[in-house]
Amino acid sequence: MKSVISASRRTDIPAFYLDWFMDAICRGHILVQNPLYPVQYRSVNLDPAHVGWIVFWSRNYATFLKNYTFFEDYQLFFHFTILSSCRLFESYHLSLKSVIIQIGEIAKLYGPEKIIWRYDPIIIWEKKGIVQTNFNPREYTAICRELSQMKVDKCYFSFVTPYRKVLRRLSALDPDIKLLHHGTEKALTILNEMKDITAKWKIQLFSCSNDQIVGEGIRRGSCISGEYLNKLSGTRVVSTAKAPGRKDCGCTLSIDIGSYTGHPCRYGCLYCYANPVTGIKSRDI
Repeated sequence: MKSVISASRRTDIPAFYLDWFMDAICRGHILVQNPLYPVQYRSVNLDPAHVGWIVFWSRNYATFLKNYTFFEDYQLFFHFTILSSCRLFESYHLSLKSVIIQIGEIAKLYGPEKIIWRYDPIIIWEKKGIVQTNFNPREYTAICRELSQMKVDKCYFSFVTPYRKVLRRLSALDPDIKLLHHGTEKALTILNEMKDITAKWKIQLFSCSNDQIVGEGIRRGSCISGEYLNKLSGTRVVSTAKAPGRKDCGCTLSIDIGSYTGHPCRYGCLYCYANPVTGIKSRDI
């Protein structure tokens, strides 16, 4: 079996560290740090003969699109995060116009079937008795309309996970903010709106690590699916063994080459598990 290289759940390699990744490919291998035991490293073979797929994760593929020919020896798959323009918990946003242009270019180069749109995470909070959310049905509809025309028809989403460091960051931002659970009435309203909108534009909804909301109109997601990648390849190239990274995760075996600390993500999203520091700000974006 060939390997699946995940680049990366731990940071945004296409946006910030593509040169580093390209240098590693030129060397033919990369040293990957164990996130739980930082003194441990493993050498990962990046030779095209050993790599079945590279799965990219990003919010901005501008740098990649300037260098896409470098990766012509590899099969590529793309996760593209596109959220609403709520800025309370984030310091960075790419304009919707730029996003649509980029995803259109990727779809033309590689095919829409090799793209997953991530609307992730959805956040619901209460402040002084007022319930608010970053879900924007008007913007969500606009994204669905544009992506439907490109035949990019898979939307993966989740509700924010209340990790302790996330709660600490939100408390530092505003102690009056209280995160609400995905089982609340507001969450159910959002889910129904999403199902109605995606059905209209023939977009498929997939839940990422939130099995409680799987049901009619929402499938269980597998962000990296060996079965699906092999279907795209036309042959059994990579492993289909389950390798969940957290509760309810449906992913199959892959090697994530990112580093939380060695290559910190510059977006500074307060809700993100990959952000190791409180209050980190985006820069040089």
